[in-house]
Amino acid sequence: MRGPDTTTAIPTGPVPAVDGNLVAHLEGLARAGGWLDATAYIEDAEHLTYRGLFDAAADTATALAGLGVRPGDRVLLALPDGIDFVTAFLGILRLGAVAIPVNTLFHESELRRSEEIAEPVLVVCRDEARQAFTEKVVTPLDLRTHTGGPRPAPHPVEPGAIAFAAFTSGTTGAPKLCFHAHGDAAVFDRAIGSVLRITRDDVCYSVSRMYFAYGLGNSVLLPLQRGARTVLTAERADEHTALTTLTAHHVTVFYGQPSFYARLLSHPDHHRLRTLRAAAVAGELLPHPVEDALRALLGDRLLNICGTTEIGHAVLANGPEVSRPRTVGRVLDPYRVRVVDDTGTPLPAGTEGRLQIAGPTIGDGVRRGSAPPIRLTPEEWYATGDAALIDDDGYVTLLGRLDDIEIVAGANVHPAEVEDLLGRDPRVREIVVCSVRRASRVTSLRAHVVAEDGADREELAASLLATAARELTWYKVPEDVVFVTTLPRNPTGKLLRRALRASGPAQEEPLVR
Repeated sequence: MRGPDTTTAIPTGPVPAVDGNLVAHLEGLARAGGWLDATAYIEDAEHLTYRGLFDAAADTATALAGLGVRPGDRVLLALPDGIDFVTAFLGILRLGAVAIPVNTLFHESELRRSEEIAEPVLVVCRDEARQAFTEKVVTPLDLRTHTGGPRPAPHPVEPGAIAFAAFTSGTTGAPKLCFHAHGDAAVFDRAIGSVLRITRDDVCYSVSRMYFAYGLGNSVLLPLQRGARTVLTAERADEHTALTTLTAHHVTVFYGQPSFYARLLSHPDHHRLRTLRAAAVAGELLPHPVEDALRALLGDRLLNICGTTEIGHAVLANGPEVSRPRTVGRVLDPYRVRVVDDTGTPLPAGTEGRLQIAGPTIGDGVRRGSAPPIRLTPEEWYATGDAALIDDDGYVTLLGRLDDIEIVAGANVHPAEVEDLLGRDPRVREIVVCSVRRASRVTSLRAHVVAEDGADREELAASLLATAARELTWYKVPEDVVFVTTLPRNPTGKLLRRALRASGPAQEEPLVR
């Protein structure tokens, strides 16, 4: 299935001057910076230099062209994190085609649905995943087999030409594709890169996978512009393997989600995090108890950042050198931020409203890969779907997703406020508060709690409800507590509040009131 030629430059406003094709730009940076022969990636016992990476990407581009892939074609990339992923991703871009990474942990039906959305001409996956797809499939071994012959130069494109697309998480509906341009990576480096200040001395490791826009930036787009080394692991990390990786490879820059950091803090060896130069956290609201514990452990090396798939990476950053607790920091150049009311009118500092972002890399989601990519101009405001306020100094406080706001007794309740209060109890590992339609037809709040091992549930529930009654307005107080072993999350790790709301008054485990 062949779509329109998406190599045509799409107006995105001014972007930093780069060699149009991102792969040519990255190779040029490595040559000029003198790090072509330095290690780019470490995967198990394999160490790949920048020179080897760009040679492999060129060979991959040659193989893809031999298989009939043309500039502008979409290629679905269904590989786990690893060197094969990176060389395939860069090979696709070098050819001028469009790479679309997909979560390899999806169920077979979800992989097929992703293929239907992306409408690729080719799927690159491991041999064991072939049966999940209907389009032509090749493996990394197939691509290596087809290499040989002259390596053509990177396909010439403008910085605004489409390079890759990322799937939205689908937490509020069917996943969409957000398209990003070759020039976007330079903007990410200008924005969050100026805060992280990655150098050739850094070793980076992200537990967020590369099928995620966040993980792709962490492991590919940001370190390759700075000459750093990056550790890749095919398997999703748990607390033990992550801490082992940090120690074994002397990782200096680490990326993870708030829920993952919470699990790390519960590990007896969490003190290993102290060896990091920078610890970035993103993907969800950072619960205040987790933030407090991380700040106590890391000090100003904690970097709380915020972005979206549509933006491509972080647009707000809190730390590491200048920070304000309980916020996600200030907007990063060249982006702009504001808070508006329901009519779109900007609100004064300190007033709660709807968060909007403007900047040169924003690609709103489309339902099909063949649809014209939507790229906002830097003057257009993008609504993130978050409730927020901005203080007089420009620090942004996120209050939660607008679609997560609960209405109880006719009043708006931000679950994060209740969760932050009750989550301070050391016996609480995770907590989510959401509304429940009771059998009486009355709506009230319920606290879903993952308790620490050994906690007395009856005592804990009574304590949490007493704390809420003492500290919160009556309609913000949960009516009951239900203990669960895990919280529902989608394959990207984001919490599915709607699954908890849908649980209704009945639960498998007894309620504690």
